[in-house]
Amino acid sequence: MRVIGHNLDERTRFPGAVFINRKGVTKVSVSYAALMTGRPASGPPLTWTSKYDSLTFNAFGRDFPDGGLNEAGLFVGEMSYPPSKFPADPDKPAMFVNLWIQHLLDTCDSVDQVEASASALNLDGWGWHFLAADRSGGAAAIEFLDGRVVVHRGDSMPVPVLCNEPYEYEMKRREAYFAARESRTGSAAEEIPRFIQAGEMIETYGRRSSGERKEAVDYAFDILAALERGGTQWSFVCDLQNGEAWFKTAATPKVKHVALGGFGGGDPASARFLNMDADFSGEAGSRFEVYSPAANREIAERAFEAILRISPEFEKVIERIGETRASLVGRFAGYPETTSR
Repeated sequence: MRVIGHNLDERTRFPGAVFINRKGVTKVSVSYAALMTGRPASGPPLTWTSKYDSLTFNAFGRDFPDGGLNEAGLFVGEMSYPPSKFPADPDKPAMFVNLWIQHLLDTCDSVDQVEASASALNLDGWGWHFLAADRSGGAAAIEFLDGRVVVHRGDSMPVPVLCNEPYEYEMKRREAYFAARESRTGSAAEEIPRFIQAGEMIETYGRRSSGERKEAVDYAFDILAALERGGTQWSFVCDLQNGEAWFKTAATPKVKHVALGGFGGGDPASARFLNMDADFSGEAGSRFEVYSPAANREIAERAFEAILRISPEFEKVIERIGETRASLVGRFAGYPETTSR
């Protein structure tokens, strides 16, 4: 079993939905700037047809995930790093970072392909960097620093963790931390940077014999719980080999499970979704609802309400560009209706 875990941390409750996305759907790239203003990007559009079914965790509605996995065993997830600066090339297609995650899960089956895509597009949107992993054991941290694509993988990624600082910075801080540990006093977990703490817990698990180990999924949730610093809203664990996910939220901390293969395959019209805060535990597959534009709009509305709770100044940004919250919700929620099946 190859598992990967992710926490989404925010200062307030952040709603979301789990989506089952289908192969055979043709999509056209859209940028964050276009979603915000209604004006198309100046670069050439990119059109693709999804090759793989995927299971994603989305705040802003269908096709705009924060992370997820596909049936080929590829995982892609974001972590916030506000100073991220994406390369800009007017000859390349522009794409919103959330849509890029979906594009990767639609079309890629390996970390190699993710790395190639990072240099082929003009990304825009939130300040994020990304962790990608595949079924074969490949993993990469993909960052956008000073307008450059920076990738850590293989020997340059000895600790398979990404938090909210550049990977190179985290490794230097880790080296300094261990060098100074002999003189360090106190043992509170909160004193340990999350990157270092997660890396140590992964190493500890690897040193244990099979008879001493907890189940991988349970241990992954232990790591995510240990990294809690007071703001975790979502936690999910994905099994890349078997196409399964387990998830819980701060609002409903009961663990739910879903298997991508449990939905059959192939019918592009059979997209499904589930409110992440649904109050139950255990198997979730039978509780997924058929996707509808109206439901997608509700998801997007809740996301923008949360954004404005976190950053009230975002309302002024909307006013400054001559838009309204309703117009933004309409464009974000309406993107899936531009796709074809």
